[in-house]
Amino acid sequence: MQYIFNILRLFVWVFRLPKVKSGTQSHYRQLVSIVQRIRMAFGLIIFSIAVGTVGYHLIEGAAWFDAYYMSIITLSTIGYSEVVPLGTVGRIFNSLLIVFNLGAFAYAISSITSIFADGGFRIHFMEYNMSVKISQLRDHTIVCGFGRHATLTCEELAKQHIEFVLIEIDPEKIEYIRRFTHYNFIEGDATHDDILKEAGIEYAGALVVTLPADANNLFIVMSARQLNPGLRIISRANSTEDEVKIKRAGANHVVFPERIGGFYMATLVNKPDLVEFFTLISNMGPGQIVFEEVPVSHLKKQFQNKTIGESRLDIECRVPIIAVRHENGRYQLNPPPETTLNLYMDIVVFGDPDQMRRFKEVAIA
Repeated sequence: MQYIFNILRLFVWVFRLPKVKSGTQSHYRQLVSIVQRIRMAFGLIIFSIAVGTVGYHLIEGAAWFDAYYMSIITLSTIGYSEVVPLGTVGRIFNSLLIVFNLGAFAYAISSITSIFADGGFRIHFMEYNMSVKISQLRDHTIVCGFGRHATLTCEELAKQHIEFVLIEIDPEKIEYIRRFTHYNFIEGDATHDDILKEAGIEYAGALVVTLPADANNLFIVMSARQLNPGLRIISRANSTEDEVKIKRAGANHVVFPERIGGFYMATLVNKPDLVEFFTLISNMGPGQIVFEEVPVSHLKKQFQNKTIGESRLDIECRVPIIAVRHENGRYQLNPPPETTLNLYMDIVVFGDPDQMRRFKEVAIA
């Protein structure tokens, strides 16, 4: 049943391949290549039937339907008796038509079989649909590379239900991503602008660069900042000398994985309970704690331009306000109840998913 469905779907794509937006071109070209092969196969068969029909009609004077039927049985090599008696010229024409039909039929069968073998058409069809989905994403995250650190990054993004697109050039890693994950991905070199554009860099909200070579990270950061000046860029670095260069190229944050790991292990020596607490609230552990920084302008009017105590925001929403960010960018931790929530301020709250869901229902306009 699935095979029949794939054949019907194949006919739809062969004769009505849809137009696509820019940013889906790599998978689109792959699908176009498949469709062109199928069209060629069907075209050869139709051409053979048409030539045979016209030939039998002109050479032997057969009626059109008899000529058509003769072409069909010749193409299929069934071996029925001749519908139209053939003279010498007709037999020569028939011999050439048989040789041509053998080649056309063999090409058609091999093309269609190779497309469906090992799920090839299904894979290209799914990846094309994924490319269309990527072209429609907005304010998403792009992750460059799929090494050790990027693997954990993608797991956390998926756990937090953040839309992201993964860019990887290694075919083996691409095969792993295709088989064992549900990530949106693009196979290509992230240092190329066209690959970044295919991932939707112009509409993305954040970029995470995790390639092992700082030179490549620097190049990607520079290109991304030019393509999207408002993008939030987080880049990996392997040396302190490159940190300044990567920040100068446009990165908002530069991360040293080894430095973080060393700090984490050193803190575990004398403050293990504190580390476990930070692991919990950072959503790295099995628990799910969600942090949100929300502009006061996004709150309902009943909570704006009032003190925290007057608005009763924390009481109504049952989540603590652990910090506020003032207009100058300065954070104030544990703001007192008399702090006024003006429109140019952000508040930082946290809680479990159910608490944050209630917060959005009660407080967000």
